[in-house]
Amino acid sequence: MKYGIKKLSLWFLIYYVVIDVIGDIIDSNSISNAFEYHIQPKIIALTLSVGLIFFLYTLSSYSIFYKWHNKKPFWVNILIIVTSVVVIISLRYLIEEVLFRIIFGFGNYREDVTMSYYFLDNFYYVFQYCTLGIIFYFWQYSKFKDESTNQLLLENQRMELDLLRSQTNPHFLFNTLNNIYALIHINPDKALGAIEKLSLLLRYTLYKTKSVVALEDEIAQIRNFIDLESIRHKEQPMVEFSIEGLTKNVSVPQFLLLPFVENAFKHGKMHSKQQPIEIKVMVNGSYLTYQVINEIEEKKKDKVGGLGLDNLKKRLKLLFPKQYSFSCKAENSIFKAYLQIPLK
Repeated sequence: MKYGIKKLSLWFLIYYVVIDVIGDIIDSNSISNAFEYHIQPKIIALTLSVGLIFFLYTLSSYSIFYKWHNKKPFWVNILIIVTSVVVIISLRYLIEEVLFRIIFGFGNYREDVTMSYYFLDNFYYVFQYCTLGIIFYFWQYSKFKDESTNQLLLENQRMELDLLRSQTNPHFLFNTLNNIYALIHINPDKALGAIEKLSLLLRYTLYKTKSVVALEDEIAQIRNFIDLESIRHKEQPMVEFSIEGLTKNVSVPQFLLLPFVENAFKHGKMHSKQQPIEIKVMVNGSYLTYQVINEIEEKKKDKVGGLGLDNLKKRLKLLFPKQYSFSCKAENSIFKAYLQIPLK
């Protein structure tokens, strides 16, 4: 936390001018007479002197808490403040009651005032301006703690996002490698094509490591995934892929859309003519709407969802808190996954 002496000085100046200078003028019987009184050279000198002493009260209390707040007990800080205040009051007496009388021929108090009364009277202002310094310190400290907490939260979210992403990518690659392994023994030529598709995916995974990527790049990887899944089937899977709106210059979090398609291929019927796998990407104004619909394979009904969609939910909460719409439900053997996110 930075030593905020500039802001403290501004706080003090506003408070001192409003409460002690303007306040005295307003409280007087004649504002014009009070104004004339306060613009006298000797009163200006006295006002500056008093202001300097009062600022030292504020500065000392602030500085003591700034240096020892987390190092010493509260009562020790107060005791140090009291000690410093006695020194400052003594300094005020020397300036206003000794030097001022020698140089200007006047002081702030009557000449016959006792030292006990002088100190007691000063403690009224001590309490007022030391409290100002302490309040400013704790306001600054609270703001600093909030900023530190928010920064820590953002860092934790970034680490959690990295962890979720690291879980998602190997999950997809593991399935893809299994597909290629099975394909090598059945059709080596198709396996070569699959390896090429996989190399594109690996390049996308390893070299495009930014948290946000172009929507067109994400769509290209979905197409790669569909091609890789299609290669291992004798019959071409029934897939309807539609895109509405302008996708150029639109960015999305990397690997945010792929888990929907991965889940559809993993748990859905590949060759359903009644309900093919529907993939819809819609860019409308400031929102991206994404929907994947598939018919559920009977033997896989109890396994719909999985790691991909679970991670997706966690990522959405971190990336778009209270700004996204997400749902996935199975009804009459049809699984529907829906997502809407704001475009930044």
